[in-house]
Amino acid sequence: MKKGLLLTVVSLVVVGSFLATGCAPETTPTTPTTPAEPAGEVYHAVWQDIDPAGQAQWFAIVNTCERVEAASNGRLIIEPHPEGEIVPRNDVTPAVADGVVQIITNNPAMDQGRIGPATYMLTASGLPAGPSTIECLAWLYRGGGIDMLNEAYKDYAYCVGASAGAAELFCHSKKPLSTAADFKGLKFRTMGMWAEVLSQYGAAVTTVAGSELYSAVERGVLDAFEFGPPSTNWVYGFHEICPYIGLPGIQSPGYTKPVLVNKEFFDGLPADLQSILRHECMALSLDSYNLVAYADAEAMQNYEEYGTKIFYVEDSFQEDIAKRTRELC
Repeated sequence: MKKGLLLTVVSLVVVGSFLATGCAPETTPTTPTTPAEPAGEVYHAVWQDIDPAGQAQWFAIVNTCERVEAASNGRLIIEPHPEGEIVPRNDVTPAVADGVVQIITNNPAMDQGRIGPATYMLTASGLPAGPSTIECLAWLYRGGGIDMLNEAYKDYAYCVGASAGAAELFCHSKKPLSTAADFKGLKFRTMGMWAEVLSQYGAAVTTVAGSELYSAVERGVLDAFEFGPPSTNWVYGFHEICPYIGLPGIQSPGYTKPVLVNKEFFDGLPADLQSILRHECMALSLDSYNLVAYADAEAMQNYEEYGTKIFYVEDSFQEDIAKRTRELC
């Protein structure tokens, strides 16, 4: 009896399903939808970086511009430009202040003449024997770093976030520079607090733009220099003119490049677009750090395959660098 009842119930369900299928109205195939048109005014901005196209931090900036456009439904469109395409590398700060460009990533060490010694503490060139990149970002977003940047740049722009990178190479050179004595009389390019520390070791320190370093070494203007992480330096081709690279990058264990926005442009954005820009520039910090760290590993393999020689800074020299940096702070 139970078996017969069960078969009856199953039969009714099957029949019902056929009836439902047969009676259902025909459906019209869906067609792909096109993106919605921007709702409201569309805002345009130009963003200039201080590093060349083709390296990891540049790709992170391009990613950020694309995310901003998507998140704003096309209401905020940012056009990225690499180093020097609109203004020279060292002129990006006055350019953003004057509205020549609306957004920049910069290195505060280039602005010592504009904002004073505060540049030493703003981490874009790293702090010798100082914090890692993650520690820099924690200070920036949780420890009052952005407030400090806004105070330092109050006459120029707003800080809304930062790009970030991994530890830099100690240097590119024609010979090993493992000890303090190796720097005496050496014509060396750097900037920021590291320039002051190296001067104490007798180095002849100068500041040269990244785009001019290759020719400066070729012409004998420089004997050695530090610039950026392995992946950035590889793009510049520095391995072609200097047979040595040094590790670890104690002069810059971590760094960030603040994103500065023209005040009038930012104040003219609706509140939701301001929020989108801030949040995407915070996302830039992690995106750029990940891209740089991975690209650096690839670049170190490239240096090895090219035949570049690696030397290591002696422990006693590193300890003295840390001591002298603390004294300057």
